[in-house]
Amino acid sequence: MMANKKSAKRFSHNLILIILAISLSSCSVVSRWWYDRLDIYITNYFFEYTEFNQEQKAFIRETSKKFHEWNSTIEIPKYKSLLNEIKTLEKQTTNDDIQGIFKKGKILFKESNDFFIPYIASFCRHLTDQQVNDIDKKFKERIDERGAYLEDSKKESRSENVVSSFNSLARFLGVKLEKRQREEIRKLSKNIVDKRSESIEIQRVWNEEFISILRSRKEEKFYFDIKEHLNSLIKIEEINKKEENIYNDMIVTTINSLNEKQKYKFQKRIGFFITSLDKVTKSPD
Repeated sequence: MMANKKSAKRFSHNLILIILAISLSSCSVVSRWWYDRLDIYITNYFFEYTEFNQEQKAFIRETSKKFHEWNSTIEIPKYKSLLNEIKTLEKQTTNDDIQGIFKKGKILFKESNDFFIPYIASFCRHLTDQQVNDIDKKFKERIDERGAYLEDSKKESRSENVVSSFNSLARFLGVKLEKRQREEIRKLSKNIVDKRSESIEIQRVWNEEFISILRSRKEEKFYFDIKEHLNSLIKIEEINKKEENIYNDMIVTTINSLNEKQKYKFQKRIGFFITSLDKVTKSPD
């Protein structure tokens, strides 16, 4: 699974895509998925790697083994259950139905996030000054990239930007939206307030605080500070209730408007992901 560097979509309404991407990865690259999964978490906080020494690489490999055991036994069955729930969505799907799915998805994401935070905190304690400087530089470069992309994307209305992203997600789920469906999404998207500039500024401030904590990594309170700060990243990415309802309505409108061909392809695609998860699920001892 790779983060979309250009879209900068907010966390809560990327959850289904994240879960499905995990499923797809587990099928196509089973042998590397667990190691890559840890890389993803580190990348999410550092954006790009600094140069790691052999001891740090060994720590990553060992942690990935622990995650492998925990996730394949405890978490993947939960992903499968949620995907089955998504697969059974029918006409008359409601906003509450979608909200319930996202709520469960958030819990799953948080459980994986909570697993990694102690390891990331320990990992960060042993970073060198040069590595911290490298991370700081990458943070600033990424913020500049997001700002430049935002300016470029303003050539297209926020509404069209949302429709394009939603259409891409639908294609990933095996559904080619018809013109009438895209128009309904476009109507709903006009109620979304563009807060991307605000989001970039919030991320910039978070980054600066994170770097400040890394520079104090020799202090006694470091572990508490970094764990609290890493946990806060999920909170600042969440969107407000009004906007959440708009995105939910888009999904409800689309699900309820699927024709038989679209519904078949959607369910077939979800079924493929569920089968993929079966290949990496481990039974408890």
